[in-house]
Amino acid sequence: MSVRLLAGCVAAIVALIGQVSSHAAEPTPGDKAGLAHFNDYILPLLQERCFDCHSHEYDEASGGLVLDSKAGWSVGGDSGPAIVPGKPDKSLLLKVIRYRVPGLEMPPDGKLSDEQIGWIEEWIADGAIDPRSDGQAAEKRTIDLAEGRTWWAFQPLPEPVETDQANAGLGEGTLVDPFVDRKLADAGLRPAPPTDDETLLRRLAYDLTGLPPSTKVLGLTDGLPADSQTDASLANSKAELGRVVDRLMDTRQFAEKWGRHWLDLARYADSNGSSFNPPFRKAWKYRNWVINAIDRDMPIDEFIRKQLAGDLLPYDDQQERDENLIATGYLMLGSKVLGAFDKEQLTLDVADEQIDTIGKSLLGLTVACARCHDHKFDPIPQVDYYAIAGILTSTVTLQNRLGGKLADESDWSRRGLGPAGDEMLQEFLDEQRYEWTAAVGKRFHAQREVEKLESKLADASGTAREDLLEGLEQQRKKLADAEETLSDFANRLPDYAMAVAESQQTADEALRIRGVAGSPGQIVPRGFLQVASVGDARPEIPEGRSGRLELARWITSPDNPLTARVFVNRVWKHLFREGLVRSVDNFGTMGEQPSHPELLDELTVRFIQNGWQLKPLVRELVLSQAYRRSTGPAPESDPENRLLAYQNRRRLDPEEIRDTLLELQGVLDFSQGEGMIDHLPISDVSNLGDALKISDQRRTIYQPVIRTLEPTVLQVFDAPVNTMTTGARDKTVVAQQALFFLNSQDVVTTAESVARELLDGRQAITTATASTVAGLVDRAFNRIVGREPTASEREVLLRYTTRQADDLYGLTQHDALKLCQTILSSTQFQFLD
Repeated sequence: MSVRLLAGCVAAIVALIGQVSSHAAEPTPGDKAGLAHFNDYILPLLQERCFDCHSHEYDEASGGLVLDSKAGWSVGGDSGPAIVPGKPDKSLLLKVIRYRVPGLEMPPDGKLSDEQIGWIEEWIADGAIDPRSDGQAAEKRTIDLAEGRTWWAFQPLPEPVETDQANAGLGEGTLVDPFVDRKLADAGLRPAPPTDDETLLRRLAYDLTGLPPSTKVLGLTDGLPADSQTDASLANSKAELGRVVDRLMDTRQFAEKWGRHWLDLARYADSNGSSFNPPFRKAWKYRNWVINAIDRDMPIDEFIRKQLAGDLLPYDDQQERDENLIATGYLMLGSKVLGAFDKEQLTLDVADEQIDTIGKSLLGLTVACARCHDHKFDPIPQVDYYAIAGILTSTVTLQNRLGGKLADESDWSRRGLGPAGDEMLQEFLDEQRYEWTAAVGKRFHAQREVEKLESKLADASGTAREDLLEGLEQQRKKLADAEETLSDFANRLPDYAMAVAESQQTADEALRIRGVAGSPGQIVPRGFLQVASVGDARPEIPEGRSGRLELARWITSPDNPLTARVFVNRVWKHLFREGLVRSVDNFGTMGEQPSHPELLDELTVRFIQNGWQLKPLVRELVLSQAYRRSTGPAPESDPENRLLAYQNRRRLDPEEIRDTLLELQGVLDFSQGEGMIDHLPISDVSNLGDALKISDQRRTIYQPVIRTLEPTVLQVFDAPVNTMTTGARDKTVVAQQALFFLNSQDVVTTAESVARELLDGRQAITTATASTVAGLVDRAFNRIVGREPTASEREVLLRYTTRQADDLYGLTQHDALKLCQTILSSTQFQFLD
């Protein structure tokens, strides 16, 4: 074949191909109609109602879905392809715009009209013609775990530094001081001098026990242990300082103070809160277990394991078994929407609250942020969240319904105590739950009626009084009958605790697309946080077990770089007012980095080496020079005092204020409280009003904590938000705090009591000379603040008190009262130097 003929054949073939291609690309009438429908109806609707959140111009497309390109909806976002062309019923986009996927109602600012939904349904049914050939799907963000492990908090702990502290005197302090002093020297800063003995003693007493040093049970006299035979000062004798610290830590009050710190993390409360606020009758058992565990010097790793999986740990006797069950109250205490109609959603919400608590309180991470998507800031993929969620949804926290008028409200898990406690309790609940609950309510309301009639009777007379007496007699009979019925139930009701149990159907959890219960994705094997784990292997969880025991062991493993670091930092925070890491609940990338990282790691390593013991760590810190420094303004080059040139001041906690007021009155009850609200019915305690006004003089930690109904002193002085982990309480200075000390009857009663004590029961000092007034001022200040007043403080109080003295009657008890209330209202009393 000639070249010319070959070229002609090729040209003919090319022309033929062109004709075929041209014919194939010619749109059909249906295609033209679909294209017009898209351009006239679908694209304008997407632009108007969807592009604000689902386009490349949006900073981060919601759910990973963009609709400004064909590739966007074809590939889809976190939920996969949004549209299946030709199959409207299989297209997720159509389901969400019809509001048929709970939690994924789109658009969120209002449902499309039926006509608009019809346009989209018709478009999908006709093949979802979309001419936008350019563009791409949203870029999927992935988490690089290797890079994530380079963050300081995920770094392995170093080997301990060998230091010789055996012969260290008071001037050398403890292992804390070389780290702190080096930083100060590098910054050209000089540390403040040590504080005086009286201030140091007050600081130690409140930091370690939450009570003033004058409290008799602390065993302190004039700043030294009562059995001390030396007059050496605390400033010059490390031995004497150590004796004081040891004496304070050996008291039960130490366990109560530091137990309160833990209860802040465990979001402790005696009622549920939320939309239905019934009492948690047995929550006090968990509270007392925490205090008792600290009092017994339980190692903190064991302390944590028992709270996560106490029901799965071995035990030596019945008492240990029961205490292990009680410890799991840590998982039970969260506020829950008990009446949620969607119980699958409720189960996931309960697990979410538990994950949030575990993450913040133990790991110092906001793990719950990964419920709907990979964590935006920390190396926590969504699969890690559901790996832990599977452990907790395989755990029983809510069980059955309350029944009766509360049939829609979920009940919480109870575990029987004593021999065969579970079996006996379950048998009782199966047969008599509702009758028992009704009997509690009947007895409560009968008692309330008796109290109301007795109150009216005090002001009644004549016929009205006779009628009230008759009605009161009838009501007392009803109360007696109700008490007899309830007593019968009480004799048959086994003792129990709020505690979790293993589910009979343990299983891995499905990842939920955007966190929505009704949008399950891949099944995620149960496990832990990959970024804080050694190696990439998944944990082995025995068949039929939730994995909580394995979770507890992983969290308290020395190989986990987070838990011990977080705990040590919290202890530092309570003694130095700020943590070495100031964001105590967040060690992630959005938290603050440590001011002294080497010191934090050294303390953590020593803490683990010492068997996770709290008291040696506390002792190490309070004997340091850094702790014993005086307070004062931070230097200009370090305005937040991060380098610790001074000790930081703090205001007394609300519990310390209330307890001190009772102690100054001489009425503080040091016995351990138990169930003060066990008599309340299973109903919304928010509606019970003055029935919750419990008058009890035990320490504040033993008073019931009712969510939404906290006492004034707790509300005003920044008690923790008891629905979530609180590692650092708010610090506010508001007018209500000053008004409390001016108007509170508790403050007035305290001032009256101290005034009577100062005057030895006399009504007045008739010879109010300068020396007697000065003596009164000094004694009042010392009794209330715990130290002698400074010259300027004495001068101010002398002028004020002298002006109050009457020429005829001298200095009266009322004058002394006003002096005492003035001191109570001062910052010298309210703040700890």
